[in-house]
Amino acid sequence: MSRLYKKKVIILTRFGTVVCLGLPSLGCEMAIKKQEFYEGAALHLLARTGGIAGIRYDAPFFLLNKSLQVHLKYCTKGRSPWGFTFTADEQSLLRDKAPCLKTVIAFVCGEDGVAAVNYEDYARIAAPRPSAVHIACYRRHGEYYEVNGPDGKLDWKVSPSNWRRILES
Repeated sequence: MSRLYKKKVIILTRFGTVVCLGLPSLGCEMAIKKQEFYEGAALHLLARTGGIAGIRYDAPFFLLNKSLQVHLKYCTKGRSPWGFTFTADEQSLLRDKAPCLKTVIAFVCGEDGVAAVNYEDYARIAAPRPSAVHIACYRRHGEYYEVNGPDGKLDWKVSPSNWRRILES
């Protein structure tokens, strides 16, 4: 279904998403931002499991089922390694919020998948500090993600299917 409105075409898809196609000279208020695109893709993978009873956005966290907060980071790079930066403010917020509720950091690795780790594992490889930290995810074809930070790497590799199972635990 589409509708022409002030020289813009708005398309409502069967999935309930809105695509807005405007003329080049016109701005499109409903355009999907790159961050929203990658976050939406990651959340879609969870929604397909049928385990999401509720979702609320409390920037920068998504609260799932009132019991799990997720911080999504994305990298648009097509291939490994994928890099993610956490500012000092983000690190402080994670440190302060994690004791209150189970917290998962989800690294959206381009179109490849999502590497999900709990806050405790994240803090082990990237202890909070007053400067930005960089996390890198590596993955060879058909293998699991290796997650590295300034304080080392995880002792195990993260399965891409872990993301779909975060609601189970």
